[in-house]
Amino acid sequence: MPATILITGANRGIGLGFAQAYLQRGDRVIATCRKPKLATELQSLGEKYPTRLHIEQLDVTQPEDFARLKLKYSAYPIDVLINNAGIFPEEHDRKGVAHTNYQRLMAAFATNAAGPLLAIQTFEPNLLQSSVPKIINMASQLGSLEHANGFAYSYRMSKVALNMLTRSFAAENDRIITVSLRPGWVQTPMGGGQAQISVADSVEKMITIIDNLTREDSGTFLDNEKHHCRW
Repeated sequence: MPATILITGANRGIGLGFAQAYLQRGDRVIATCRKPKLATELQSLGEKYPTRLHIEQLDVTQPEDFARLKLKYSAYPIDVLINNAGIFPEEHDRKGVAHTNYQRLMAAFATNAAGPLLAIQTFEPNLLQSSVPKIINMASQLGSLEHANGFAYSYRMSKVALNMLTRSFAAENDRIITVSLRPGWVQTPMGGGQAQISVADSVEKMITIIDNLTREDSGTFLDNEKHHCRW
């Protein structure tokens, strides 16, 4: 039976890759992004899969956007919520704390940590209509305390917060399998040209993991080989 997947930040990179892969295998996708009219690749998918792809406007920093979607999809079961939308304010610049911009720090927290929390608040009732609901928080090695380093403070701190969301919500609601999942260093606009793995390869590996998650996995931090990462 086809699953229903909701993806944030689905207009490019990993989010778009997830949308393509799930649609290709016959699932239904709710693909969200800030500016759907400018998401040309996503719109092309909509033309190819007009009955199974729903494209929705969603800025994950805006609670009113979530409220609108909550009303629209109140009776719609969701099997997998992929909290993919994210920003990397430093753009890989190796700048220390003295050069960390406060506004960019707050923007990172709003998108990378508060956005997923709002998504979980909004769509928890939809997930509970699924027989095996799953939440995938897209994580990063830069959010690991074990791998702390003196740069990219905004991104690192927001991804640590995301990991805390994963652990906390997994402890609160044991009916929903909730994990932090690290895609690897992927060839995306965020990952850069030196990245090691293509979007398609990363997504293929992650979907295999998502398909096979069990309740014992909930509250863990995994990489794209399903190895446990250090928090």
